[in-house]
Amino acid sequence: ADTWAAIFDMVEAGPSGRQGISSILLSAPEFDDNFSLWAGPIFAMLEANVGAANAEPLVGIVCFHPQYKTPDGKSWPGFGHMHSVPRLRKWLDDRQEELSSRLSTDEVAAGGAYQRRTPHATINVLRAEQLEAAEGRRETADLYATNVRQLYEAGYEE
Repeated sequence: ADTWAAIFDMVEAGPSGRQGISSILLSAPEFDDNFSLWAGPIFAMLEANVGAANAEPLVGIVCFHPQYKTPDGKSWPGFGHMHSVPRLRKWLDDRQEELSSRLSTDEVAAGGAYQRRTPHATINVLRAEQLEAAEGRRETADLYATNVRQLYEAGYEE
């Protein structure tokens, strides 16, 4: 109930101005050591709640975790998760070919995972119009390929 009250307040406040709220971070440290539970059934239940409340036109949720693992592409984990390793590899092949040829599949997966790692298990609740605007303003493939490149240029170490 507290979560829905906060989401309601966010929607009612609007996205801008002194009282505006652009997003909510829901942190759940109890789940920090269990990525499978957090990213699987817990995130799916939260996502289903947004759907059951018919709130998709208002909000979207994005999954973050200290042990985040990039989806392997064998199944679809749902909206709000990082793109799969095969999709990241394709984007790297198309936009960062030299780097892609040097990275193993595990390194591509790590490059995706680090874009979704946070100190604690976290859900970012965002306004739907912000998600739509971000998708419209960016070239998704370029963004993720650039992020992976920057990670490795900075000296990624496991």
